Amino acid sequence: MKIGLVSSKNKDGDINYNIKQIENYLVQYANSDIDLLCFGESFLQGFEGLTWSFEEDYKIALSINDNKIVELKNKAKYYNKCISFGFIEKYKGNLFSSNLVIDKKGEIVDIFKRVSSGWKEPIASSYYKEGSEFHIFKFMNKTFATAICGDLWDDKRLHEIKALNVDMVLWPLYVDFAVKEWNEKFLDEYINRVKDINSPVCMINSLVDEPGRANGGCYVFQKGKVLKSLPMGNLGVLEFEI
Repeated sequence: MKIGLVSSKNKDGDINYNIKQIENYLVQYANSDIDLLCFGESFLQGFEGLTWSFEEDYKIALSINDNKIVELKNKAKYYNKCISFGFIEKYKGNLFSSNLVIDKKGEIVDIFKRVSSGWKEPIASSYYKEGSEFHIFKFMNKTFATAICGDLWDDKRLHEIKALNVDMVLWPLYVDFAVKEWNEKFLDEYINRVKDINSPVCMINSLVDEPGRANGGCYVFQKGKVLKSLPMGNLGVLEFEI
């Protein structure tokens, strides 16, 4: 199975633009042997796409049955590619930072709700919620778990995901380090943070073309090493086979 980790352009509050980015990569890799294209955290609405007014954000959020999600399911089926992406999900009257995986038939394989609270501003009301735990999902004869950004910076959660013993961990996130400080300091911190997870950990970051925002980059970490990388500051797809 071959996975493509996508360092894609992303815009806050512009779902149509962000869906177009997904489609562009589906078109570009339609004839490739990549099975799954993975996009970053909160990709559909953008990491800073919320207002923290619940009434306004509820309009921005999407349920798994909304037309935009159906559109992406149809695109996955049409291009015969699996896709994974983050989005702000509305579920049972609350809002979550979630990640969705859709297979080549356009069916939902997995949905994961972020378990750490770092995606929220302090003013967020109690309607902005987190999921309760990690879980395993099986996909193309492999086992996966998803963690979103700060989920792996909690020691208890790190132990939990290690115990799942999956074939691969998907780690969509949003980090806005300057490229120089990432390379000189923070890259090593991220490598060391996940070194005790036995399986490859696939980090996916988007690129927001504004000052002080995310600079993209995708990495595969395992046991204290970088197995493959698309260095921060670059757009494109990092291919990795499991």
